[in-house]
Order: sequence, then structure tokens, then C-alpha cells
Amino acid sequence: MKLFIKLIPLTLSWAVFIGVILFMPYPETLSQASFFQLTAFFIPLFLGIAFAIDFVFNNIASSIAFSLGIILLICLKALKAVNSLWVLLIIIAVTLLISYFKGSKSSRLTSNSFVPKLKNLRRKK
Repeated sequence: MKLFIKLIPLTLSWAVFIGVILFMPYPETLSQASFFQLTAFFIPLFLGIAFAIDFVFNNIASSIAFSLGIILLICLKALKAVNSLWVLLIIIAVTLLISYFKGSKSSRLTSNSFVPKLKNLRRKK
């Protein structure tokens, strides 16, 4: 059942992405694209990549960070602005985000943490 629940958003996002590719008119360049064309293309792509990676690694926060890195690289490639510095900075940022989200899974405030209870304080007379 859990597998089926994970497959629903995965297939839905890729189906919307394929529908956008097949039925939406595309511009000549990325700079000529309208806001609707950009959002209709990149949001299903982002969600499809994120859900596909979450399907494998079972960590949605890390999957979103990885998907964001891929989308940034695709945007830079479309604008012909990819160079080794941008790629290195994006890889470092995504790696730091993924390592942060993997570490935060085990340390939660409410689970297995001792929180002392408040006691009534008596005044000395």
C-alpha cells in the first residue's frame, strides 16, 4: 500500500510533464518563453525528479534539494551560462543541503529528548 501511495504523485507529475511537452507550443529560446510556459514545464519536471528520487531514497527533503540542483543546472544550460564555477557551487550547495537533511532525521526535539518539568518555586521567608 505504501508503494502505491508513492507511485501516485510520481506517475501524475511525469504524466503532466509529458502532456506539457506534447501539447504545449514551445518557444524558440528560453528567454522568449512566457511565465506560464516556464512554470508549466519546470514545476512538473521538478516534482517528477523529486518524487522519483524520493521513491528510491525515502527522504523527501533530500530529494527536493537534489531536484532543485538539477533544475538549476538545466536552467543554466538553457541560458548558455554553464561554467565550471556554477556547477561546482551548485554541487556544493546541494551536497550541504542533503547532508543537513540526513542529519536532521535523527535529532528531533520531541522524540527521545528529556525536557524538565517546571516546579513550583517557594519563596524563602
